[in-house]
Amino acid sequence: MMARSGAAMLPARKSESLLLLVTLCAGAGWIFSKEALGALPPVFFIAVRFLAGGLLLGLAAPAADRREWRRSLWPAFAIGSLICGSMMCWIVALHLTTALGVGAFLTCLGPLLVPFAGWLLFRQALSKRIGFALLLALPGIALLVGNGFLQWQFEAGQLWFFGAAAIFAFYFSLNNRFAADQPVVLFAAMQMMAVGLLALPVSLWLEPWPTALNAPAWTWLALSILIPTCLRFFLQNYAQRLAYTPNGGLIMLMEPVWAAVFSALWYGEVMTLSQVGGALLILLALTVARERHVRT
Repeated sequence: MMARSGAAMLPARKSESLLLLVTLCAGAGWIFSKEALGALPPVFFIAVRFLAGGLLLGLAAPAADRREWRRSLWPAFAIGSLICGSMMCWIVALHLTTALGVGAFLTCLGPLLVPFAGWLLFRQALSKRIGFALLLALPGIALLVGNGFLQWQFEAGQLWFFGAAAIFAFYFSLNNRFAADQPVVLFAAMQMMAVGLLALPVSLWLEPWPTALNAPAWTWLALSILIPTCLRFFLQNYAQRLAYTPNGGLIMLMEPVWAAVFSALWYGEVMTLSQVGGALLILLALTVARERHVRT
């Protein structure tokens, strides 16, 4: 009986491990995106990144899945529109805000809101242990983003950051439900193409397009397409197809931790003692949440 229980846990553990790898790809994407945005308009960058990533991943999808693409069309585009909406809110907020630390904190609320989105959409239970993990993670994020709160004054951009976080929570919850019944590669590809197709006309309307790109810009754009887009969304869809894990949203909190680590390595940014403490609190929250799942 114990062996059967352990075998049943394997998909959930594998799903959690893959979601952790997803956050590693996403954390690296902060560096790739920052470098690429030195030469590209932001919405244009999103459109090209996701459209190219979707096309590449679509070509890698099995031929049998491609022939059945109509079955995945509506769920993929519905979820893709949520990804696009979250990113558009984030870009508007980034343009309006004067307190980047507070904005980073509000954006990181997205993974924390995932259990509540699951409860609203599917009446998934909210356990006491998950609630305790959320209480640990919240001050962890506040410490991780640094000194932004010292000059905190409410501004319109903060509503856009919160909107991006809320949309992310609903996207993650819906993807957790629909990814299980969809072909992994094709579904991820169609989600990405939906983001690109929705962002492209917005960029055409709002931004001047670049006439030429230098070699470094092409390099950063290519890395952004391959790692935090193609690889990340493929792994996330595969992980969410394997098993439902109640602390999947909390695992996504590792993204800002990886981003801080990579920024320290690439740009020489020094993490303060409070930021290290914040990262440790987030890791503790993940441990608390996962311990409940392992014992269930």
